[in-house]
Amino acid sequence: MNNAPASINASYAAAARVARRAASSFYPSFWLLPRPKRQAMCAFYAFARLTDDAADAPGEIAEKRHWLDAWRQTIEATLAGDPLPAASTFHSAGPESRKRSDLGMQILPALRHAQKRYAIDPTLLIEIIDGAIADQQERSITTQQQLDIYCYQVASTVGLVCLQIWEFQGEATRQAAIDCGKAFQLTNILRDVREDLGRGRCYLPQTDLQRFGVDLQRPADEQAAAWQGLLVDYCERAETLYQQGWRAWEGIDPDGQPMFSMMWHNYHALLQTIRQQPLLVLQQRIRLPWRQKLNIAASHFVPGYPRRLTLAQPRRDEGV
Repeated sequence: MNNAPASINASYAAAARVARRAASSFYPSFWLLPRPKRQAMCAFYAFARLTDDAADAPGEIAEKRHWLDAWRQTIEATLAGDPLPAASTFHSAGPESRKRSDLGMQILPALRHAQKRYAIDPTLLIEIIDGAIADQQERSITTQQQLDIYCYQVASTVGLVCLQIWEFQGEATRQAAIDCGKAFQLTNILRDVREDLGRGRCYLPQTDLQRFGVDLQRPADEQAAAWQGLLVDYCERAETLYQQGWRAWEGIDPDGQPMFSMMWHNYHALLQTIRQQPLLVLQQRIRLPWRQKLNIAASHFVPGYPRRLTLAQPRRDEGV
């Protein structure tokens, strides 16, 4: 930002490097935003990436929990206006922890600057860390309500932060963003079923496993019909949330609409791929072909394309 101190500019540059090196499918969509919003998205992405990496890093759960607890305290204090701490105050002995802490110190000025500029509720950032901390525990989701809370904590909060950066109007837009975040997370859960089962986790509620007759103690290939019914049901739930989430479009400021649309279409295309062969998620991790991702990205840089998409509302069974 032109009027930002040099240290803030350096912090935004560090955050942009994190976003760029992550090779996320989200990063190209940042370039659909004007520069101030793009910088803010990079700062937020770097924060979320650092949090996720700390949670997913190999090592002892206690050590990861220690780092995340300290990171939470640091974020809370920093956004409350306290001076930035030294990295050494919250890393543990490992080199990866020290590197993560040093990077955290680099991006914190940009995160604080973006949070103030776009009036981001600090509680949303804290909830994102809380979701990562909760995932360090043995997680057993029993009911649909518990799954709904989990999806809000780890995904809808992200959508609400994005909404603040994009700028928006109306409570209906906010609710649509919450639904969209839940749709994205359900898609992640479906995509990662095989990997999660391999780690002894399942994010699909026990009540629904029982309802469809899925027994996690038995091989999945012996229960193909039960798994098929369960996966199809969750694909339909996710599809409903996508349609509700798309309603956020009209309430988002015009310069934020293309990025929202690109994210929505990338994730929706992934769900459509899963819907074509639901049982395939039990055999491999489903990914979009790079050509499809490239086509989605490129189309959003064509002037007027996202507007044409919203004029022709996506149908319930429409692919991308």
